[in-house]
Amino acid sequence: MSNKLIYSQISTRKGRTFGISLIVAALSLVMFSGFIIIFSLNSGLRSLSDRMGADLMVVPLGYESGAEGILIKGEPSYFYFDKSVLGEIQEADVDGIEKMTAQFYLTSSNQGCCDIPVQFIGIDEATDFTVLPWIEEALPIGGAANTIDGRIRHSGYLNDGMLVVGSDIDVPEDGRLRFFDEYFVVSAKLEETGTGLDQAVFSNVATSMKLFEAAKKKGFNFTDNIDPENSISSIMIKVKDGTTPEDVKHDLRSKIDGLQIIETRSLSNSIRDSLSGFVILLYVLILMLLVLTLIILSVTFRLSVRERVHQFMLMRTVGATKKQVNKLILKEALFVSFIGAAVGILVAAIGIFPFADAISLAVSIPFLLPNLWVILTFVILTLIIGTLSGPLSAIASMKSISRISVYDAGRL
Repeated sequence: MSNKLIYSQISTRKGRTFGISLIVAALSLVMFSGFIIIFSLNSGLRSLSDRMGADLMVVPLGYESGAEGILIKGEPSYFYFDKSVLGEIQEADVDGIEKMTAQFYLTSSNQGCCDIPVQFIGIDEATDFTVLPWIEEALPIGGAANTIDGRIRHSGYLNDGMLVVGSDIDVPEDGRLRFFDEYFVVSAKLEETGTGLDQAVFSNVATSMKLFEAAKKKGFNFTDNIDPENSISSIMIKVKDGTTPEDVKHDLRSKIDGLQIIETRSLSNSIRDSLSGFVILLYVLILMLLVLTLIILSVTFRLSVRERVHQFMLMRTVGATKKQVNKLILKEALFVSFIGAAVGILVAAIGIFPFADAISLAVSIPFLLPNLWVILTFVILTLIIGTLSGPLSAIASMKSISRISVYDAGRL
C-alpha cells in the first residue's frame, strides 16, 4: 500500500487529522508532564534527605518553620541562641549522639548593599559533617587541603573570605559577590539539589563573622543585641547506628528545656505524605484521560470509516485484500497519532523545563528535574503510548470493514 495514498488521505481530511492529533496531543502533554513532575518531586525529596547529613536539627524554640524554610523553600531566615547550648548537650551525655556541629545563619538583601538576597550558612570545618562531605563529593580537592580528624578538608574552598555557593546563585565573571558592601571570592559552585540549599551560600566561621560585622556597620536589625562570637543558629546531630532519632530527641527534651528539636527525616516524610494524594490524583487523571482518549478516538475512527466505506469497498473490488485495507487504516491512525504525541511532548517540555524554578517556588517543595536519560525514557514511553492510542482505537473500525465481502462491495 503506497504511502502516497496515506499522505493524500491525511492532507485531504485536515479537519479530522487536526482533531485526532489534538486529542492525542492533550493526552501526551498531561502524561509527559505528570511523569516529569512526579519524578522531580520525588527526586527533590530524596535529595533533601541525602543532603541533610544530620538526623536531628536543634534550633531556638518557635523557629521550626524558619528552619524548614531554609532547607526546603530557600527562604532566607536567621535566628540565634547562645553557643553554651552546644556545651550543655555535650555535658548532658545523651546516649545515641555520634556527632554534633553548629551552624551560623545570616541573610542579605539586594537593597544597595548586596548583589542578591541569599541565605548564609556558616560552618565549623573542624566538626562539620553535613556540608563538607557534599563539597568533597561534588568538587575536586583544591587549594591547600588540610587533614582534620583523619579526614581531608577542602580548606582551599573555604578559606577566609571565600564562599561556596548553591547552584541557583549567579556568579559574575570576575568570581566575586558583594554583600554588605564587602566583596567575597566565590571558590566553587555546587551541583543542583532541588532544595532550598541551592539558594544558600556557605562559608567558614571567620568569614561568617566578617559578614556579620559588615551587616552591623550597614545597620541591619538582625545584629541588634547579638554577640556573634557566642551565638549559633542551629546544632546538627547525627545519631549512632542502632539508635533512633526519636529516642535521642526524647532524651534531649528530658534533660534540656527551651529547644526546638526537628527530625530531619520527618521533613521529607511529611512532605511526601502530603504529596501522596496529589500523586495518586495525577495518576488517576492520566489513566482517565487515556481511557477517554481511546473512547473518543474509537468513535472518531468509526465515523471516519463510515464516511469512507465506498472508498474502501472500491479498493476491495479492484483487488485490495482485507489485510491491505486494514493496513491503510492502521498506518493513517499511527501517523496522525504520532504527530499528536510528538506535539504534546514538545509543548509539555516548553512549559516545564524553562520554568522549573518557578514551579518549585509555586509548590514550595524541593523540585529536581531528572537527568537526560530519564527524560528520554519518559519521552519514549509517552511517545509509544500516545502513538499506539490511535491504532488501538481503530481496531473496531477495521473489523467492521473486514465483515464486508468483495461480493457485497461490488453491490455498493
